[in-house]
Amino acid sequence: PLLQVHLLQGRPAAVKVAIVEELTEVVHRHLGSDRERISVLITEYGEADWNVAGAPLRRGEAAVLDELASLLSTLGGAE
Repeated sequence: PLLQVHLLQGRPAAVKVAIVEELTEVVHRHLGSDRERISVLITEYGEADWNVAGAPLRRGEAAVLDELASLLSTLGGAE
C-alpha cells in the first residue's frame, strides 16, 4: 500500500516520523500488509499553495486543519 499525506509546511521532522510510524502500524494491523511493503509519501505545501473554497488558506483555517489532523490521528490509534 501507498499512503499519501498532504501537510502544510513547518512541522518538525520528529512529528513526520511519528505520523509515518503510526500510519504504517494502522495499515499493517487492519490490512495485514507487511510493514516493509507499506510506503508513506509526505508532500508539504506552503500556505500560499493551499486553497479552500477558491481562496488562499488563512491561518485560522490552518489551525482547524491541524486540529482535524490531530483528531484523526487519535482515532487511528484507538481500538
